[in-house]
Amino acid sequence: MMDFFSPDFLFRNAVTGGWIVCVMCALLGVYVALRRMVLLGVALPQAGAAGIALVFLLTHHGGDEETSAHALALGGSLVATFATLGVLVLGGRTGRRTPVEWRIGAVLAAASAATLFCVALNPTGDLEMTSLLRGELLAISNRDLLLLAIVAALVLALFAAFRRELLLVSFDAEFARTIGRNPARYDALLYLLLGVGISVGVMTAGPMVVFGFLVLPALAALRVTSHLGATFAVAAAIATLSSLGGFEIAYRADLPAGPVYVLLAAAIWLLVSLGALARRRLATAALVVLALVTLPSCGLLRTPDERAAEPAPAGSLPDLAGRAIAIQPFRNDTGQSLRLQSANPLDELGHALGRPADAPVTVLDVLQAHAARELARRGYHVAQGDSPPVNLLGTLSVFSRKADDPLHVRLELALVDAASGTVLWRGEARKPVPVPGALTLAEVAQDAAPAIFAEAFAAR
Repeated sequence: MMDFFSPDFLFRNAVTGGWIVCVMCALLGVYVALRRMVLLGVALPQAGAAGIALVFLLTHHGGDEETSAHALALGGSLVATFATLGVLVLGGRTGRRTPVEWRIGAVLAAASAATLFCVALNPTGDLEMTSLLRGELLAISNRDLLLLAIVAALVLALFAAFRRELLLVSFDAEFARTIGRNPARYDALLYLLLGVGISVGVMTAGPMVVFGFLVLPALAALRVTSHLGATFAVAAAIATLSSLGGFEIAYRADLPAGPVYVLLAAAIWLLVSLGALARRRLATAALVVLALVTLPSCGLLRTPDERAAEPAPAGSLPDLAGRAIAIQPFRNDTGQSLRLQSANPLDELGHALGRPADAPVTVLDVLQAHAARELARRGYHVAQGDSPPVNLLGTLSVFSRKADDPLHVRLELALVDAASGTVLWRGEARKPVPVPGALTLAEVAQDAAPAIFAEAFAAR
């Protein structure tokens, strides 16, 4: 590959010029990506190409001699690029602001059409302009290469000299202003250097290569590292690999170099992105495995039924010395039916027609069932049958909820000796109960029941 830079190699200028453009654009692209100006990088190279095509049309440049037309074309690229910058950047500071995406779309469409229009009207310059648009990189003279090297060195030197100020203005303009750094001045410097670099790059390698390397190496580098110095180094390395490796492939396969450069950079970005995704997936999988191993011992992965079956303290309930408890039907003093909607649509149809089911399920049934589970958790035996030693009686006097408000409830409970009628214990739940996400009355009852009985059976 080092033979590519040999003075005897026919395409030495193409290799060297393409490499300089790719590395310069990759380093500038880090700022473009960090400042989220990728869309700006779409329009500027195309505008520069339109300026070159217009100059070729006006000068009837045919590409067969090194004349002042090349210098004029570079001037056309500069003028078109900075005019586009003025439209896109300064246009957003007018009184009636429009989204920058609108302006970028309009400029991109106009510049693309203008480029093709000028090429169609200029038969003598069609070959050179078409080669530039295709990114063939074969018509770089010694003078163009020297100019490119000088401009790239100046642009990158200024970026290096003012890197701290440019980064500060990019991330915190207000803080930069408080320490005496004028954000407008450094924004102007940034746009100036971008405009010059893009203009010269388009004149040398074409808009496709410039845009591709303004974006792809920087995005790949930001996937690999978060340290700014390392990001610049990785971006330059990717640009070098893409340009030199791309020329090797294009030279061997007789393909236009520019598209191969960009496709190779895109392949590197894709591989780096997939690698980053794989690392995140592996890290996530490791955390999941760790959670599956450790959380069961903490009791955080138990199902609601398993948690409902766990032992609980007796709280304020008395010691009944092994006597069984029978849960009697709770009394409804709310003035509402508290009927739960049936899962059988025929039952609901009959209810709507005035033929309700014989024994509709209500909120009271849900509360009674939950009372049985809560007593069992506290070590009490819930009896089935007649004449149990102890009865649990309940009276529900409040059970209402409006919209997304908490449930307002009042449930009074009592344990009564069946033989003597003596009240052995009293408990009450009356605090509002949050039931977020509950939509139906059945869901409200199911969600609120644990909190209701936790309060009613609370320790004293």
